[in-house]
Amino acid sequence: MTNHEETEQNAQLERCLELFAAHQQRLFFFISALIPSPADAEEVLQETNVVIWKRFEQFDPEQPGSDFFAWASRIALNQARNHLRKRSRSALTFNSELLGQLAAQWEQRDGEWEDRRLALRRCVQKLSDPDRDLLEKVYAPNAKVQVIAEEEQRTATSIYRSLRRIRRWLANCVKQRLRLDPAS
Repeated sequence: MTNHEETEQNAQLERCLELFAAHQQRLFFFISALIPSPADAEEVLQETNVVIWKRFEQFDPEQPGSDFFAWASRIALNQARNHLRKRSRSALTFNSELLGQLAAQWEQRDGEWEDRRLALRRCVQKLSDPDRDLLEKVYAPNAKVQVIAEEEQRTATSIYRSLRRIRRWLANCVKQRLRLDPAS
């Protein structure tokens, strides 16, 4: 293998890992909409990742209109179908047609959720620094309101009141942004 080929292969590997990281959560949500059990959905995600990894050279990001998530979600849909076919003896399984309908509906709503996420992100940026800091603290992994209240020298009740006010403001901001610009 020449240095050029090795560099090209490393660049492709890096691109694959970037796309994996950027789309893992969204892929998991997609699969979770198709597979009732969270443990099974996680298993299907892992199987999907293996197939994506093996077939990544077939994905061409330079091709006009190429969309990694669309490509990966088709693989995930096939993996979900395979998984449900294997488990068809179980009482609660979906047929392939229903699975296709669920996938189509999810894809339609995914765009709506993406618009909401973007609007929320922009609204959070408009918050005052103290309000944004409080949100970041509360939504940090393993955060506990009581601990945050002690750090802020406030009561837990006052933290909850602030959160209610912030959430109300964010909900109104998101509604307003979506009304003004549905693509934001």
